[in-house]
Amino acid sequence: MRNRNGIFWGIFLLLSAAILIISQLHLITYSFSFWTIAATIFLAAVLIKSLVYFAIPGTVFSLAFLAILYAKPLGITAIVPWTLLGAALLVSIGLSMIFRPLLAKHRPWINYHRGYTRGHHGPFVKMDYTARPDVKTVDDPDVNVYVKMGSSIRYVKSEDFSSANIDVSMGDAKVYFDNVKVHDTATISVNVSLGGVELFVPRNWNIVKGLDNNMGAISEVGNPVTDADSPSVTVVGLVSLGNLKINYV
Repeated sequence: MRNRNGIFWGIFLLLSAAILIISQLHLITYSFSFWTIAATIFLAAVLIKSLVYFAIPGTVFSLAFLAILYAKPLGITAIVPWTLLGAALLVSIGLSMIFRPLLAKHRPWINYHRGYTRGHHGPFVKMDYTARPDVKTVDDPDVNVYVKMGSSIRYVKSEDFSSANIDVSMGDAKVYFDNVKVHDTATISVNVSLGGVELFVPRNWNIVKGLDNNMGAISEVGNPVTDADSPSVTVVGLVSLGNLKINYV
């Protein structure tokens, strides 16, 4: 993941330099304001990061916003912004469904190849993609939650919790970890796109975040109370045009 961050920042800085030079040399017949250039650099950053992390929604929506921003030079002023955004949503859904098996191979935090996933603490585990979003209690040390265009609530009860893989696309999931025990360490992998995930974790957990945020929101509610005996739980993954909330209970 560090290598990907290096690629992102390298390309971002090169593209930013190119945009600044082109804007000052007046190589484009249209003149743009400072805020237009600033918005372009920001959207270019989102686009590059989305491409580096193979995030389809971030890629499509950043291109859509760039098209809105440069509608006049592109000659597409007849297309209203809401039409472009609506088309971007449909394209995101379609491409996500088509390329999910291919894109999953390139995501370092979770591997969906042939319906299997692997956490940091165990072998491959079969993931059920056909299960309907509902309310369930899970007694396993390795938890898998998959939500697509729906909602799901999982109450995890385990005496030796090891890992959790949470994948949410255009839906929402709430996962309660307040009735589990962690021996030393555990890992929670989150991949949320155009949706929301809420994690309810014990206050005594030492949460270590290794998350990538792509036009999403990551927040924490409550105050953790940790000490030398607190287990270390790492939360990794990608939040793309979505929301992740960690609640300390």
